[in-house]
Amino acid sequence: MIMRYRYIIGWIFVTGLSLGLLSCGHYLDAKPDEKWTLPSTAEDLQLLMDNYSLMNGQYPAAGEMMADNYYLSADDWNTLSENARDLYLWQKNDQTKDYWVYQPILTANVVLDNADNIKVPADSIRALRDQAKGSALFFRAVYFHALVQLFAAPYDKATAATDKGVPLRLSSSYKDVSVRASVQQCYDRIIMDLQAALPLLPALPQIKSRPSRPAVLGALARVYLDMRDYAKAAAYADSCLHLYNTLLDYNTLDAMADVSIPRFNPEVILDMISPAANTLLPGTNKTDTTLYKSYADNDLRKSICFLNNDAKSFKGDYGGMGSQNGYIFAGIVTDEMYLIRAEGRARAGSTALAMQDLNTLLEKRWRTGFFVPLTATDATEALSKILTERRKELLFRGTRWTDLRRLQFDPILAVTPARIMNGNTYTLPPHSLRYAMQIPIDVIALTNIPQNP
Repeated sequence: MIMRYRYIIGWIFVTGLSLGLLSCGHYLDAKPDEKWTLPSTAEDLQLLMDNYSLMNGQYPAAGEMMADNYYLSADDWNTLSENARDLYLWQKNDQTKDYWVYQPILTANVVLDNADNIKVPADSIRALRDQAKGSALFFRAVYFHALVQLFAAPYDKATAATDKGVPLRLSSSYKDVSVRASVQQCYDRIIMDLQAALPLLPALPQIKSRPSRPAVLGALARVYLDMRDYAKAAAYADSCLHLYNTLLDYNTLDAMADVSIPRFNPEVILDMISPAANTLLPGTNKTDTTLYKSYADNDLRKSICFLNNDAKSFKGDYGGMGSQNGYIFAGIVTDEMYLIRAEGRARAGSTALAMQDLNTLLEKRWRTGFFVPLTATDATEALSKILTERRKELLFRGTRWTDLRRLQFDPILAVTPARIMNGNTYTLPPHSLRYAMQIPIDVIALTNIPQNP
């Protein structure tokens, strides 16, 4: 089985060379070795989906690198690559191939192209095949969504049909010509894939690296939040929490440990991380001072999630690395679902229910006996408090970049992040073109798809 898996991966690698750069009108001359083979059993399909480093470990970190949760000293900034320095200051740079993550999408397409050809003589085999197919649909949607957050303009219903999105690779064939779909087409496909995945997956997480129905519902909540369809975002978060709503009590954690929050802890519905980024290393970045001071002394996140050093280095990741991290945790977690449902309820005018969700979460974060439930006189005040706690709770989870993108459409809630470097001030105002990164220059050269401005 292991040898067969290697043959399948070898075939994917060769045919995937063109996908990594997105082949244009002519085809690659390279042909797969005859000993390499396509998946032909349900076990083959599931092996491809269980490749953690590829399917769960390639979420791009660029959004968090551009977010305003931290700052760099000039000395630390100078140690970074030119690309990382430019991302930090929101400057144009087309050396972005590390974030153009289509290889997981290709692998998902291999599973989807072959799943219906698998013979299923027994219900157990059918269940395994369906799980692999559902996982492929889930991961394809998640990576399409990640790419849209980086390489396309923020979702705007008024312009989404004409705004340029990313190529929607829906086949494992390296012969397909790459074109940029519209932003609307991208979101339609993401939602379609997630909805198709839902009935194929188990009702509860069995192995936290594998998708489940709560993970799909959580992903849909994220997508609709990004689209500013707050009613649907809240509805999907609610459906997720009806299946899985466990919260971790921070009073049970050791604040002095380098790894205070264990990996695969009870809040995690699906485990997913990014490759490490030097910009995000605790020894390099420093938590935004105002943000750190916003945690009350009896808020356990202040001691659980930060090292007590001058930089207030973040160690509160859910990937089990603690102070040794340098990546973002991008998985689906129940705390985020409480916050999405709370925001949706506040925006719908349901102030009491919104604050109930927020307080249910915060009670698990504060020292026992010291938490006083937050109150709000109206939905506007509730929304303000929810967004404040959302930023504090989801630090280095990749959500701040998407929040900056969506909140820019609200004049009251829009934020203009600023960086100071070598005496110069750099800003990212609402509706800036820099909310969409440059597509990798190699991709442009091979495909002739239009570059972002």
